Amino acid sequence: MDQAAQDRLQELWDHHEIRQLLATYCHGCDRDDLAEMASVYTEESWDDHGRNKCDGKQFARIVLDEARQTMRVVSHQLGQSLVRVAGESAAAETYFVATLGSPAETGEKLTQLGGRYVDSLVREDGAWRIKERLCVRDWSTTGLIDPGYLENSGFIEGRRDAADVSWSRLGLTPEAA
Repeated sequence: MDQAAQDRLQELWDHHEIRQLLATYCHGCDRDDLAEMASVYTEESWDDHGRNKCDGKQFARIVLDEARQTMRVVSHQLGQSLVRVAGESAAAETYFVATLGSPAETGEKLTQLGGRYVDSLVREDGAWRIKERLCVRDWSTTGLIDPGYLENSGFIEGRRDAADVSWSRLGLTPEAA
């Protein structure tokens, strides 16, 4: 295989690893796994996430501690990513919709935030990690939830802890917080 083909394969592999990293962040956040969520950041990182602007690993702890107290549902959907790799560093812009469900005095409240993660990444110890994350808000909305006819229709209810069915199905073991 010539060098151009090897370079192209490496670029494809880098894109795959970066997208896996983005999904790992969301899974850790959604399933309340601090070790998994924090693992995506470099040892010296920065996350600008609205009111929380701090080291990435510290951000993971802050947001999960808060969500444990205030949220019943945390769910991320990732959209397209534009990734640019330049050797041992990369940049990515990834669209997302974050859905947050929390108890309210008048019923359960649903907040959705649509935006983009604009990331600077580096390869650290052979793996891609987020060095700097800027969370960009494009839109958001909040309203009361009406669970409708699906509330008691036999679906498996999602959970934010290790009792969620995804853990055993994916062969994962949650780390202790």
